[in-house]
Amino acid sequence: MSTVPSQYQHYEVGIPATARQVQALGQVITQCFNVSGEHWQTYARQLGQENLRVICHGDAVLGGLGIYPMGQWFGGQRIPMHGIAGVGIAPEYRGAGVAQTLMTETVKTLQQQGVPLATLYASTSQLYRSVGFEQAGTYCLYQLPTQSLTIQDRSLPITAMDPSDLAVLTELYQQRAQQTNGNLDRHPAIWEQMLEDDTPIYTYLIGEKDHPEGYVIFAHQADSGCYNINIYDWVWLTPAAGQRLWTFFANHRSLAKDVQWYGAPIDPLQLLLAEQTYQVKQTERWLLRIVDLPRALTLRGYPPALAAELHLQVEDPLIPSNSGQFVLQVSQGQGQVRTGGRGELKLNIRGLAPLYTSMLTAQALKLLGAVEGSREVLALATTLFSGPQPWLSDHF
Repeated sequence: MSTVPSQYQHYEVGIPATARQVQALGQVITQCFNVSGEHWQTYARQLGQENLRVICHGDAVLGGLGIYPMGQWFGGQRIPMHGIAGVGIAPEYRGAGVAQTLMTETVKTLQQQGVPLATLYASTSQLYRSVGFEQAGTYCLYQLPTQSLTIQDRSLPITAMDPSDLAVLTELYQQRAQQTNGNLDRHPAIWEQMLEDDTPIYTYLIGEKDHPEGYVIFAHQADSGCYNINIYDWVWLTPAAGQRLWTFFANHRSLAKDVQWYGAPIDPLQLLLAEQTYQVKQTERWLLRIVDLPRALTLRGYPPALAAELHLQVEDPLIPSNSGQFVLQVSQGQGQVRTGGRGELKLNIRGLAPLYTSMLTAQALKLLGAVEGSREVLALATTLFSGPQPWLSDHF
């Protein structure tokens, strides 16, 4: 555990050193998030003590957080990413800079470890923006009445499967994830939380067993004499698989009222429907932080037909090595970064996040006052970071 070298020198941030500190953190988290002690014990087991962080004042545990070491896909490439979750401070210690210190030291430690990205969901954006996070992608819940489903396509078989056959699900999921911006290379705990719900979980494979083309994982939710279908996860890799999924849920119309799922802001599967009967029930933005700028830019994928150089000038008050002038050289879909250059695209580390993920164009960021650059430089930056709208179907 390291002592914080700042105005908060009486705070220490690090991995829990004892079982007592883990227990104390659990007491804080259960109060902050109104969850049971059993829920905390499962959560702590899934992450492991090495992925918990506490902030202490002497012997007192003031709060802490959890970390999911995993990956996130951008430009067809998997970027190592640490998901930050369960940030909680005991109520009697709030308002004294404890949470900001916890996040500051966590980000600095991730940078020292060479972690390129950090992603989180924010209950309040102000805290996380103060340490360099910015909105960078969408978590979108859709709802569709089953009575509007008219597709009848049974060209592919659909077969119930054991959800414990995780290798099949993971392989199909990764094929979909790498085609997106933002989907996770999931931590095992994400899969466990999805598949070990308290309610019955139904898992079906789409296509032949030796050549599957998709899957769906869902549960029923009671609703006034009928039920809704809550889709936890689904993947369709071919048009036929998409048609078969809609047909499958159309066959639930006698008792199922609505189908709900998390999808992309522009979800291609909706175009297979006869009418636009779906609606957005909930939308939320997740936040991303560029932790190690050279690594993040180098590991990302770029348009393969483009060869170009983008000269950046970046400001990062928290991590000095991310500040300064950099040249991003792109060729054959790969990026290389060197220091120096002309600094033609000026932005801070927060402004880089939604550009990096493809959520906002450089021109849109200029309208927000987040970047500066000539018309030609803005167009080049937009092209380099172009791609599908970033999204997640997972919440952590």
